[in-house]
Order: sequence, then structure tokens, then C-alpha cells
Amino acid sequence: MELSSNPIRTLPLIIALCLAILSGCATSPDPSVDETALTLTEAHKAYNAKEYKRVFQLLFPLAAAGNDKAQYALGYLFYHGMGVEKNERQAMHWVQQAAAQGNRKAIQALTPVQ
Repeated sequence: MELSSNPIRTLPLIIALCLAILSGCATSPDPSVDETALTLTEAHKAYNAKEYKRVFQLLFPLAAAGNDKAQYALGYLFYHGMGVEKNERQAMHWVQQAAAQGNRKAIQALTPVQ
């Protein structure tokens, strides 16, 4: 197949080829990121509504999967006994997990007051 020497005739072909190449380069967003953000938002709403057991139910799977925000929040819930039985050992576990990932609130919570 020979390309025409007329640039106007070949332009649509070139545009179509470029679009096909670019569409192959596009990546679809990771649905788990959006799902995680939605779950964190839902947990925040439940917290504001004082539905602490619901907060725990929403956050535990995220925390177990390694989400530092959920880990810190679980530590907070355990420390204050909100929606769960107060448990300082569990609180420390989750806050340390979050701090190990660089969560600033968790790091601050573990920093001794001087």
C-alpha cells in the first residue's frame, strides 16, 4: 500500500493511526483506589454520625490490607473504646503499623511529649 503524496489525503490516516497508538498507551485507573477513597469517606461520615461500630466495620478490611489512614483510625478507635472494646495493645499495634508507613498523625501519636 502506497501513501498518497497529497498531504490532505494522508492526514486522516495519520490522525487515525496516532489515535490508535495513543489509546493503547492510556491506562485505566485502578478501581481499588477509588473504592478505598469511597470507603474512607463513608467511614468519616459514620464517625461524624457517631456510628463507631460501622466505622470499625468499614475500616478493618482496609487496615488489614495495609492502608495507613485506616490503621491509624483503628488505633484511635481501640484507644478510646469507640465501637470496640477499649484495648491499648490493639491501639498501639495499629498506630505503629500506620507510623511504619509514614503516617504523620501516627508518628506524632508515638512521639513522647517533652
